[in-house]
Amino acid sequence: MDLVDYLRALRKHWILVVLSVLLGGGAGAGAYSASAPVYRADSLLFVSMYDTGNAALLMQGSMFAQQRVQSYTGVLTSPKVLQPVIDELDLDTTPRALSDHVGSSAPLGTVLIEVTVDESSPQRAADIANSVSKHFGRAVSELEQATPASASPVRINVLRPAVVREDPIAPNLLRTLALGLLAGVVLGTGLAVLREVLDTTVKSLSTITDLGAPALGSVPAGEGGPRPELVVEGSRSPQSEALRQIRTNLQFADVDHPPRVLVVTSALPGEGKSTTAVNLALTAATAGMRVVLVEGDLRLPRVADYLGVEDSAGLTTVLAGRADLDDVLQPYGDTGLSVLASGPIPLNPAALLGSRHMGDLLARLRERADLVIIDSPPLLPVADAAVLARQTDGALVVVKHGKTTRDHLTRALERLRAVDAPVLGGVLTMVPAKASDYSYAYEYGYGYQPTVPDDAEAVVLER
Repeated sequence: MDLVDYLRALRKHWILVVLSVLLGGGAGAGAYSASAPVYRADSLLFVSMYDTGNAALLMQGSMFAQQRVQSYTGVLTSPKVLQPVIDELDLDTTPRALSDHVGSSAPLGTVLIEVTVDESSPQRAADIANSVSKHFGRAVSELEQATPASASPVRINVLRPAVVREDPIAPNLLRTLALGLLAGVVLGTGLAVLREVLDTTVKSLSTITDLGAPALGSVPAGEGGPRPELVVEGSRSPQSEALRQIRTNLQFADVDHPPRVLVVTSALPGEGKSTTAVNLALTAATAGMRVVLVEGDLRLPRVADYLGVEDSAGLTTVLAGRADLDDVLQPYGDTGLSVLASGPIPLNPAALLGSRHMGDLLARLRERADLVIIDSPPLLPVADAAVLARQTDGALVVVKHGKTTRDHLTRALERLRAVDAPVLGGVLTMVPAKASDYSYAYEYGYGYQPTVPDDAEAVVLER
């Protein structure tokens, strides 16, 4: 993924990112409320040598003190200092536990030692810091004695005793909230990118092209509903414009031999193949072409229901020799579209569609129509579409935005290539308005809806 892909993932899953940021902020606020306040007290010590009155010895003593200071910081948190502090203040703890609350630092090149104590009580922190300073001086004096009877040459002076400070050093509200929000941003971004990486569905025409099929166009999603939307003839909606563009692209798929008999199929059910076939047939018919729409899905026919035509007799009736083509071919309004419904559903659809009679029927339809569109079953569940596509000029594969996966589309295309059926291209359906190129044209004035007479024929729109 490049930067553009990351930005696209964040834009697509922005709600997830916002929720993660709010969750992080809430977690930070909760951590702040649940944390006990911590108070700090500090004192400053000065390490010196006893004055002997000799300048040279004084200089040597000063150098000695600077060298010793770094070692004294370790002595400050040792049991030799902390145990007397515990005994003096009657603390319910141990030197090891108390050392976690006591800190010391000594800037290089100085003879200063800063003692810090962090406690849950400001008074207790100040008492421990002052007690540590006092017992630290005694411990250093004992350590620096040459003999038990001699005096220590090192002296520890308290420059700044610890005082009680009522302002806690932790938790810090702003810092805790900032860390929570930052963690939320990181978490949200990671989840958004992860979802995008794990999402293998097809969402762009470029994916169809990458998988080896020409991209004929995309159809924006409609408003939704229990049935496909109906749009009157001559509509200038984004969906209608998209279908006209797909019809044009089909005509130029092969300039010398444009497809005249084609199969409309998909990888799996529910991807919009039937409504795409119906809309494509109506779009071509309203452009002045003689179009025959054949219901080739003999397992779950939809065309007759969508167009409101009779389906008791149709394709299977003709193939079985019980009716002539002219007897069951139904004209649809004044659009130049004729519909061949499915007829009774047979027990052996694949054998029927692959029969010699089906080939003869397609030859007859080719002679009497400019374009024959066959709605067929999906490719992966059954073999009907592949069998049927082999007898036509090619297959148009419908891909549903955000549902059809790359794997399903790849396998569907392989089914067609396995029987040497030409792949005319893929059509991406149910594209969200924000992801569709036609939404921009619609917003900038191409959405003019002409006045429609009451008796206008309804056109089924892809959903």
